[in-house]
Amino acid sequence: MALLAFSALTALAIVSWLHRGPAVWTWKGVLAAGCAVLAVTTSALVWRLPSRTHAVIGIAIMLASLARVGAPSEWTWVSFALVAVTFVLLMPLVHAAIVLRDDE
Repeated sequence: MALLAFSALTALAIVSWLHRGPAVWTWKGVLAAGCAVLAVTTSALVWRLPSRTHAVIGIAIMLASLARVGAPSEWTWVSFALVAVTFVLLMPLVHAAIVLRDDE
């Protein structure tokens, strides 16, 4: 569910970004869209075949999406909110990575 919420929020951010201006499809926009698609795919994997590997992949996707935030010297309140929401949504995945085990 955390990955789906992350994907929905990222998609909402991309839509609002598209509404703001034409220069959306920079590397940051492509990274956000790619992470949203990968997060939906990984959420399906975690839901249907829960394993530590799938939870760790979800964590990696969410952390990779933070690359678009930029250097801390360039942060605005939106950057802080994005980092905070991402870390809150990471909590269930970290718990799943601790609790679940891989099938051998």
